[in-house]
Amino acid sequence: MRTPRWAGAGALLAGGPALALLASPPALAQVGPATVVSPGPGQVAVTVYRNPDRGSAGIQLDYLQGFALVTETRTVQLPKGPAIVRFEGVAEGIVPVSAIIDGLPGGTIEKNRDARLLSPASLIDGTLGRTVTLTRTDPATGRRRSEAATVVAGPAQGVVLKTAAGIESLRCSGLPEALAFDGVPRGLSARPVLSVATDTPSARTATVTLSYLTSGFDWSASYVATMAADGRTIDLFAWLTVANGNPETFRNARVKAVAGRLNRTATDEWMRRAAGLRLACYPLGTTTSDLRSIELEESQDIVVTGSRMMMAESAPPPPPAPAMMAPPPPPEDLGDLKLYTVPMPVTVAPRAQKQVALLLANRVPFERRYRRRIGKGETLSAAPVGIVLVVRNRKEDALGLPLPDGTTALYADRPGTDGPERLLLGTGTLGDRAVGETVRIGAGTSTQVLVTQTRIADGDTVLTVTNANRGAVDVELPIGRAGEMVKPVGATLTEIDGIATWRMTLPAHGTATMRYR
Repeated sequence: MRTPRWAGAGALLAGGPALALLASPPALAQVGPATVVSPGPGQVAVTVYRNPDRGSAGIQLDYLQGFALVTETRTVQLPKGPAIVRFEGVAEGIVPVSAIIDGLPGGTIEKNRDARLLSPASLIDGTLGRTVTLTRTDPATGRRRSEAATVVAGPAQGVVLKTAAGIESLRCSGLPEALAFDGVPRGLSARPVLSVATDTPSARTATVTLSYLTSGFDWSASYVATMAADGRTIDLFAWLTVANGNPETFRNARVKAVAGRLNRTATDEWMRRAAGLRLACYPLGTTTSDLRSIELEESQDIVVTGSRMMMAESAPPPPPAPAMMAPPPPPEDLGDLKLYTVPMPVTVAPRAQKQVALLLANRVPFERRYRRRIGKGETLSAAPVGIVLVVRNRKEDALGLPLPDGTTALYADRPGTDGPERLLLGTGTLGDRAVGETVRIGAGTSTQVLVTQTRIADGDTVLTVTNANRGAVDVELPIGRAGEMVKPVGATLTEIDGIATWRMTLPAHGTATMRYR
């Protein structure tokens, strides 16, 4: 098997014992089928399917419940006869049973996901009963002393070594300690591997296409709307954010994203992460002493398997649209789903997010509405209402595109002392919107338009709305939930999205009252 290249003299484990590989073991004579290693793809395409149950929480890198279809093109040198082809660098969350391999002249006889990743814990587990080198450093003088030791137990609950002095636990002597290993134990790999058994009739060079499903992906849309100076139209731009929770990099990938709900049954967790190593020392002293046990910080992944993911506490609004960009291609129909294509190759970094342009529409007309959902019988006292920009998703209104769900951010440009400045007016969320539907973009909250609701003696409800603005406003107050019956007294309600809604144009400094049951 291939031995990973370690930085410097060896790889050190942050927050835990120092572990290093000193040298590779001598090559062994070939027994059984030949082994062919494909270190990585020449070309790769990634089609991402979003998590349909994510809701409005946004993408969280440490909890990605979407998945992706990865298609790789690789060139391999095949010997005559039986061989094991090792596809290194596949995604860590690969679903082995989903893998489809085309281009092997001898076909596929067997395939396996080699799940034992090289890590501190698996390194110790694979070295049980073997001799390692234990090095201690005197913190006062800096002098190092090395000796042979045998790993007799581990990695659960710590590592136990046998030295010339007897049986002892790693990192419990009070001195800095490091272990060095002669080589990688058989069966461990620094990178996820899919191995395939094949039998080739003659030696040749083959171009192989490998396709597989993998967990640890997700995507979402982030809409950026910029209001024109006249306050009548907006420029609407959307970012496509692709999240990759795997430790592998997909370089110059052809990226696509699928919107909509497809049939998907529950499966076990696909990701198999390399195990960390946790060391604990028994307390010194007697059993009646109050000394606390020393627990070392839980280790992080070793450098070859990637670093620990970091997640921001709250996601900031998406950045404004780049200036002078060409519109991305429109989505394609994929049955009842929608397929969005990134027009240029992009690199999807490990355990990170990538933003690329999704769509662009200029001078889209809108209507400003003051809107608040009202619960039936809910008591309200001078409650503020939300401000939304209502857009018709139609070609005649400069839009007419399928819009996937995502977040929204509304900006406005205004003159400043040092030139034009951009201000954020509001953020919100947007559900999937088909062509012809209504799109609502959050524009903040108004304390100038207030709603009061009270119950009266006969069981009816009185709803009052006031407008303190210097101009008239359009107000929408949906009452209850879709399908619920609301009977107004002396007023007319309009059904919007299946909900009985009180709509009105309220004049400046005006008040309107409605009674319903």
